[in-house]
Amino acid sequence: MLELHLNHPIGHASLLLFESDTLAVRRKPRQAILPPMSESFQPALADYLRDESRRVGRADRLAFPRTEAEVLAALAEARAQRMPVTTQGARTGVTGGAVPEGGLVLNLAHMDQIQVEGETLRVQPGATLAAIRAAVPPHLYFAPDPTETSASIGGMISCNSSGALSFLHGPTRNHILGLRVALLNGDVVDLRRGRDQAAGLRFQLGSVSGELPPLRRPAVKNAAGYFVDPDMDLVDLFVGAEGTLGVVVEATLRLLPAPGAVWGLMAFLPSTAAVVGFVDALRQGTVDRRQESGDRKQETAALAALEYFDSNCLAFLREHADELASKGIAVPALPAGSACVYAEWHAPDAAAAEAALMAAAERLPEFGADPDVCILADNPHDVEKLKIFRHAAPEMVNSAIDERRKIHPGLVKLGTDMSVPDARLGDVLALYETDLAATDLEHLVFGHIGANHLHVNVLPRHPADYDAGRALYARWAAQVIAWGGSISAEHGIGKLKRDLFRQMVGDAALAQMRDLKKLFDPDNLLNPGTLL
Repeated sequence: MLELHLNHPIGHASLLLFESDTLAVRRKPRQAILPPMSESFQPALADYLRDESRRVGRADRLAFPRTEAEVLAALAEARAQRMPVTTQGARTGVTGGAVPEGGLVLNLAHMDQIQVEGETLRVQPGATLAAIRAAVPPHLYFAPDPTETSASIGGMISCNSSGALSFLHGPTRNHILGLRVALLNGDVVDLRRGRDQAAGLRFQLGSVSGELPPLRRPAVKNAAGYFVDPDMDLVDLFVGAEGTLGVVVEATLRLLPAPGAVWGLMAFLPSTAAVVGFVDALRQGTVDRRQESGDRKQETAALAALEYFDSNCLAFLREHADELASKGIAVPALPAGSACVYAEWHAPDAAAAEAALMAAAERLPEFGADPDVCILADNPHDVEKLKIFRHAAPEMVNSAIDERRKIHPGLVKLGTDMSVPDARLGDVLALYETDLAATDLEHLVFGHIGANHLHVNVLPRHPADYDAGRALYARWAAQVIAWGGSISAEHGIGKLKRDLFRQMVGDAALAQMRDLKKLFDPDNLLNPGTLL
C-alpha cells in the first residue's frame, strides 16, 4: 500500500503530484508513473479538499513542493495547462480559502524551515505558529497570536491574521519585514519593507508593472481586500491578498523584546452597559493603541489585550467543563449571569504590571462589578492557563457543531467576524442582543472587544436554525457597513464572504481589484473563487 508521509526533509529533490483521475503518483522531474494508489489512501486525500470552514471541494491534482524551485515548476506546469491553483498551508482557515474548486492543490506544508537571524526570523510558508514560537530566542517574541497555533505562517500572511495581542501590536502585516514571492509568470520577487515601494500608485515587481487602484479601507480593524496606499511598501500588497497575486515562498519576521512581566485579569460584569463602560475606561487609559509595533524600549505597562465573553459563552464553557478537563483545560469559577472582560498587561517588571492591573480593578465598582471575584494571573503559568481557557470557546463550538452534523450533515456554524468604530461598540452589542433575543437560536458571543471586533456564534440545531442565522448575519452586515465597519476583521473573505465583500466595497472597487489581479494572473488561475 502506498502511503503519504508529510515529514520528508526540506530540500528533497522530488515534487509529489497526485492525480485524481488515474490515482497515480508522479515524481517530478523524472515523469515516472508509479502504480495506482490503493483505495485505502482516499480518506487521506480527502483532507486536502477541506479546511476549518467545513466546506468540501474537489481537485484534479495535489502537489507538495519542498523548495522554491519546485513551487516555480508547479506554477509553470499549471500555467502551461491553464490549470487553476489553490494554495494551502495548514488548512486552519474558516472562510474556505484553502478549499479547491478543481485543478491543482499546491500544499506548502513541507516548506517549513525556520532560521533565526538576530531579532528576525526567516521562515518558509509551511512553518506553523507553534514551531515559530519554539524557535524564537527566550528574550524575544513573535507578537501575532491567532487562536490556532497549528496555523501556518503562509496562511497568517494570506489573510493578515491577528489575535488578542493585536490590540497593542497590530495584525500580522506589522511584523512582516520581507517576503519572497513566486509569481505565476516565473518571476521571484524579493521584497523588503522600507526598500521596495510604490512610486505614488505606480509599481514594478519583476516583469509585472502597472498602477495600483486607489482603494479605500474602513477606519477599523479590517482584513478584507487588497491593501493599497500611495508610496506603499510593496510587501503589503501580498499580505492579506489571500494568495490571489502570488505564492509566498519565504518571509522575514520581526521579533520584539519579550516583556519583563505579563499579568492578566478576568473581570465579571453584570450587564452589557457595564462591559462597554469598563472597556471604554480601559481604552481611554491606554497611551498606545496604534496598530503598529515599534522597537522602542517599553518603560511602562501597556494594555496588550482586551477580550470579551458574554454570559452565554461562560455558561456554555461551564456546561462543557468535564470535556474541557479531559483535555487538560481547567474551567475557573465563573459567576452565573455575568459577562467577562479579560485584560492583559505587558510591563518591564512585576511592579509596573501590578500597578496597571490594580488601577483597572479599582474602577470596577463604578460599573457594578466586585473586584474580589476577579481572577488574577500574575505569573506566566497562570496567564497561560487563562489564555488556554480563553481559546477553548471556539474549539468547543466546533466540537458541538461536529456532533450535530452527524444528524444534519449540511450544518455548519455561523460566526461573524465584523468590526465597528469605537463609538459603535454599544450599538453593535445591542443590535446582536436584541435580534438574538427575538429568536430561539443557540448563540454565544466572544472576541476582541478592544477593537470592537466580536464573534457572534450561532449554533444551529437543524437547517431551519441555519437559515434563520444567515438572515440575521445579512442584516448585521448591512448595518455594520452603514456604520463604517468591516465584514471581516481577521479571517479574510475566502470563498464564503464574497457577497458581503461586494456589498461592503461596491462593484467599482471589485472591478479595480480584478484589474490589479490580472496584471499578475491574466487567466485567473491563482486561487480562483477566493476574495473576488
